[in-house]
Amino acid sequence: MTRRLLFFVLLGACLLLAARVSEQYTWRLDVSGQRIHSLSATAQGALDALQAPLEITAFIPDYPVQRAQIEQLLAPYLAHPGRPVLRFVDPVEQPALAREHGVTRHGELQLQAGPRREVIPVPGTAAIDLALNRLALRGEHWIVTLKGHGEAEPDETPGGLARFVSQAEGLGYRFVTIDPRNTSDLPDNTAILLLAGPERTYGAQTLAQIGRFAARGGPVMWLLDSAEPVAFPDGPRVDTLPGIVVDAAAAQYGLDSPDNAIVSDYPKALLRRPPEGASVLKQARALTLADSGGWTVVGRLDSSPRSWNETGDLRGHIGRNPDLGEQAGPVSVGLALQREDDGIERRLLVIGSRHLITNDQIGQAQNLTLALGLLNWLSDNPLVAADGAAPDLDIRWSARVAGLLALGLMAGLPATYLAFGLWLRARRRRA
Repeated sequence: MTRRLLFFVLLGACLLLAARVSEQYTWRLDVSGQRIHSLSATAQGALDALQAPLEITAFIPDYPVQRAQIEQLLAPYLAHPGRPVLRFVDPVEQPALAREHGVTRHGELQLQAGPRREVIPVPGTAAIDLALNRLALRGEHWIVTLKGHGEAEPDETPGGLARFVSQAEGLGYRFVTIDPRNTSDLPDNTAILLLAGPERTYGAQTLAQIGRFAARGGPVMWLLDSAEPVAFPDGPRVDTLPGIVVDAAAAQYGLDSPDNAIVSDYPKALLRRPPEGASVLKQARALTLADSGGWTVVGRLDSSPRSWNETGDLRGHIGRNPDLGEQAGPVSVGLALQREDDGIERRLLVIGSRHLITNDQIGQAQNLTLALGLLNWLSDNPLVAADGAAPDLDIRWSARVAGLLALGLMAGLPATYLAFGLWLRARRRRA
C-alpha cells in the first residue's frame, strides 16, 4: 500500500515538474514545406536585435475564433527566446483604453518595445515582420538626399528613386531632400547622407557640409553618374577608369546590352546575409583608390572576371583593348571605406553607378536586397530586411483533382469506415 501511494506521489511530482519546465522551455517543429509556421530571417534578426522586451497588444472583442486566429498567427513570434508578451484588449468593453492607444479598427495590433511603438491595422506575417524591423532599427533613421546638382530625385520617373525610397521607408527609414546651396549645414538627426549620382561637381560650400557631417561620424553613400573623381573632404580620393564597365556575363542573365556589371560575390563585412544571386549595375564606372587618406577598404563590389572598362562604342562587336587603358576584370564597381578618429567611426560607400537604386533598375536581380543591405551597414544596423516574409500556404490543383478529393472525402472515406466496421463485426461474430 505504501509503495503504491509513493508511486502516485512521484508520478504527480513528475507531471508537475514537466508542466513547469514546459512553461519555460518550448520546442516547435515545422514540417510544412513552405515553413509557414516558422519565423522568417527578417523577423528572427529583428527580434534578436530588440533592445527592450516586446509587448503585443491585440484590440479584438471577446470573439474566441478571431482571438484564436491571432494566437495562431503570432505563435512563432511568441516562441522566440526573448519571450514576447501578448495581451488582448476588448475595445467594446474598454473604449477609453482603445481611444488612449489611438485604435482605429477592431483587429488592430500594436507592438511596443521600450519607447517605440508600431501599429498594424491589418495583421499579417509580412506586416508584422516589417514592423519588427522598424522597432529594431538603431539610432536616427533620416536619410538626407541632396538636390541641385543633377542628382536622381525621389520621383516616379524611370531614373527616379521612388521605388527604392518606398522600400526603405517601409523598413523604418525616412527620406528628406534638401538643397545644400540654401542651407548652412545638414540636419543633426541625419543618419545617412545619400549623394545619388550628381552630374555636376559640388561647390566648396556643399563639400564643407559633407565634410562636417562625415567628421562627426555621419556615413555617406556616394553614387556616381560621371567620370568625375570623388574628392571626399579629409580624404580619400576615388578615381574612375576610362569608359564604362561591360560584362560578358550579362548574357547569362538575359541582358541584351553588355553595359551591365554583374556582381555575384558579396563581402560579408558589409552584408550579414549576402543576397542569393547576382546584382546588376548598369553603366557602372570602374573605381580605383587613388589616395586612401588614412581610410581602410573593408569591402569591394567587383564585376565578373569576364568584364573590363570599355572606352569605345558599344555597338557591334566589342573587345578589350589594353592599349586604351582597358583593364581585364574583375574590376571594382563599389568601395566601402572606413576610418576611426578619436573613437568616432566614419563610413563611406562609393558605388560606380546610380542606376543601382533607380526605378528602372531597383527590381533587377538582387539590386534591392543589395541596396538595403548596404544601407543597414552604413547605419550600423545588422538587420537584413529585404528578404520576404514567410510565404502564405498556397495550394493549387486542377478541377479534376479537386473533384476526386471531394468525392473521396464525401463518399470514399465514409464508405471505407462502413466497410471496416462491417468487417470487424463479422470477425467478432466468427470468433
